[in-house]
Amino acid sequence: MLLAAVLALASCTGGDGEPSGGPSQSSGTKGGASPAPTSALDADPAKAPRDRAAARALAGEVIADPAQFGPEAVRATPYESDPGRRPVLGDDCVWRQEPLPDGVLATLSRHFEVPPAAGKDTARLLAVVTVHRTAEEADWENAGMLEEMLRCPEQQLGAGERLKDLISSASYYGDSANLYADDVLRESGDYRGAGAAATPYAWMQMRLGQVTVSVSVRAGRGYDMAEAQDIGREAGIRMLQRVETALGRDGAGGEDTEGMGADGGQDGGAEGNGR
Repeated sequence: MLLAAVLALASCTGGDGEPSGGPSQSSGTKGGASPAPTSALDADPAKAPRDRAAARALAGEVIADPAQFGPEAVRATPYESDPGRRPVLGDDCVWRQEPLPDGVLATLSRHFEVPPAAGKDTARLLAVVTVHRTAEEADWENAGMLEEMLRCPEQQLGAGERLKDLISSASYYGDSANLYADDVLRESGDYRGAGAAATPYAWMQMRLGQVTVSVSVRAGRGYDMAEAQDIGREAGIRMLQRVETALGRDGAGGEDTEGMGADGGQDGGAEGNGR
C-alpha cells in the first residue's frame, strides 16, 4: 500500500529529511500466519467499471445529495461541477482546474449549503466521488495527495481565498482503528475569504478499491472545528457504504461504518481533492 509507505517515510524522517531515531518494523508475517486482509472492500471483479460511461454511472450512484448532510442542507449554485475537469494542487500550493488524467475514469462534485441559523453563518459543503481505472491508481493518487498535504500547510483556492494552518493525518486499512476504508486522509485548519475572519475548515477523503469519496466543509462564523467535522462526517460514511453496495460481493458487506467518530476513527473524535 503506497499510503502506508508514505506514512512510514514521513514518520522516520526529520524536518531536514534525515532519518530519525527509532526501531524499524518488519512488514512480514510471523510464524507462517496468513497475511491480514489489505482492503476493507471484498470487491466483486464483475462489478468494477471499466469504461467512462460505467464510471460516470457509478459516481452518480455514490455521490451525496442534500439529505445526507441533514435536513437543513440545500443545493448550492452551481450544484455540480464540470465532470471533465478536476482541481489539482500545483507545486506553488495553488489549486487549479485541469482535465482528467488517463488514470481517472470519472469524477463528480456537488456543492451544498447549510443556510444561516441560530447565530451561525452559512456553511459551504462539497462532496466529490472519483472513479479510477484500478485500485492501484487510486492508491497512487492518495499517496500523492498525502505528500501534497504535508508540503502545503497553506493553500490558495481562488482570488483572496486561502486555507491556512492546515493539520493533516492519514491512516490505511488496519491502522489507527481504520477498519472501514482502504485509506483515510484528513485535513483541518482555517479558511480565510477575501477580507474575512478565519473560520473552520475540515476535509476527509476515504478510498475503497478504485473509488475515492471526499467531503469538505468551509464553516461560517459561529461554528467550531468539531461542528465543521461533524457536518460532513455522515455524508462521507454513507457514500462509502454506497461504494460497498455497488462494488462488493453480494452479501459481503464491509466493516460497520456507523461507529465512526467525527475524526474518521471508530468510536472517537477534514478536504484535498476538490476543496
